[in-house]
Amino acid sequence: MGRKDESPRTTVLCVLLLILSATALPNCLGCPSDGSNCRNCIVKQMKTGCPGCVPIMQCMARCLWGGSSRSNCVKKCDCNGGYPRLADCRKCLSKCKCSCSMSG
Repeated sequence: MGRKDESPRTTVLCVLLLILSATALPNCLGCPSDGSNCRNCIVKQMKTGCPGCVPIMQCMARCLWGGSSRSNCVKKCDCNGGYPRLADCRKCLSKCKCSCSMSG
């Protein structure tokens, strides 16, 4: 069944949104109620705008979900001075102008 293939993608996408909301977009307002604009924008950027960032963001997602601290994950995943760096990826993905942090 096709759902098994979508679960890892959905998980990685959720972690990417979490990373963006925590690091790259702290001053933005919330997402639309269904979150579709955030998701669609990030998917498009990962495919066309910054495809080189996919491995870095996947590394960050796995690392953070594994329980490591953000600083340790940055050290582990930031390409050791190569290109693109995590900062480049944050800049590229921040073009989506959305933050999916929960407001309460």
